[in-house]
Amino acid sequence: MHRCFSPPQSRTSILAMLLTVSLVSSCRALRSDADPAPTAEPETRVRIDAAFREVDASRAASEVASAGCTSDARLYPGGESHERALFHDGLERTTRVFIPSSYTPGVPMPVVFVLHGGFGSGEQIETRSAEFNPIAEREGFIVVYPDGVESDGLLKARTWNGGDCCGYASEANIDDVGFVMALLDSLETQLCIDTSRVYSTGMSNGAIMSYRLACEASERIAAIAPVAAPQVFENCNPTHPVALLHIHGTDDPNAPYEGGEGCGFANITFPPAMEGMQVWRDANLCEGAPADLLSLGAGHCQTLGDCGSPVVRCLVEGGGHSWPGGQPPALQLRRCEGGHHTTDFAASEVIWRFFSGQSR
Repeated sequence: MHRCFSPPQSRTSILAMLLTVSLVSSCRALRSDADPAPTAEPETRVRIDAAFREVDASRAASEVASAGCTSDARLYPGGESHERALFHDGLERTTRVFIPSSYTPGVPMPVVFVLHGGFGSGEQIETRSAEFNPIAEREGFIVVYPDGVESDGLLKARTWNGGDCCGYASEANIDDVGFVMALLDSLETQLCIDTSRVYSTGMSNGAIMSYRLACEASERIAAIAPVAAPQVFENCNPTHPVALLHIHGTDDPNAPYEGGEGCGFANITFPPAMEGMQVWRDANLCEGAPADLLSLGAGHCQTLGDCGSPVVRCLVEGGGHSWPGGQPPALQLRRCEGGHHTTDFAASEVIWRFFSGQSR
């Protein structure tokens, strides 16, 4: 169930509402299922495609078929999302999986994990924030929207254990890397997946979690695209290069790009986003100065040197704590005012185009 809230009726509910709109909240304005999901104009996609050819890995890389490619069974109808449950580490974990209509048993497809922010859900980021499904239907890839574990408090807020952040998942040391890898194992046995093309993106706390996946599961993740949060996991020692696309608003008050204390109730002090990107510049053997790659609306993307696997930074000038091109935040604390929501930088289109050129 989506966790955006109706107008409060009491002081208790007002407090609950304020607590939920914290550092990593990513609830979005409700949109009727009948409303069409926003998609980038064809000319915009042409510009994005042309720019990101510069950072594509070899297109000759061979597909690596998962165990599920030996089956000719179609377990799920295409063109729609399906709910799944998986027991891991003593907990029942839930997720949503979108399979495009073009899915064919025996033909490997890429997979994109999309991780919600704190207090969000897989359903919320699927339908009201990132909205990857129309892109997946057009381009032919599987999208996975897992749910973070719920807190044991009154609010039942879902978060991810990204290391030093965030909330209950971090405090309880939930094994979220293990969960996502177990989920990937399960999907690889039931669906035909190209295991060389597994990717992760996420918003806020989900961005932090994507960074941790790259740190601890670099042998399985080809690329990540964190949105609106830096890497906070300190013990990052990847065994393989992972391509990185980092997207961040320059005026984000919740997770400041330049580092410092976020405005949410969690009172987390973030490192500068560039510190995490430097970890991946080192891991991916980058040399040389940044070079311009793409300007699209308020967003400006640069390659951070000549790298074995690319490291790309996209800054949204004046942008706040939201998914560029998605739905704007439904609620925002007065203390967290700052930065704007932009619709002229199509983050999901940019992310997929980046992913599509990367493989392990």
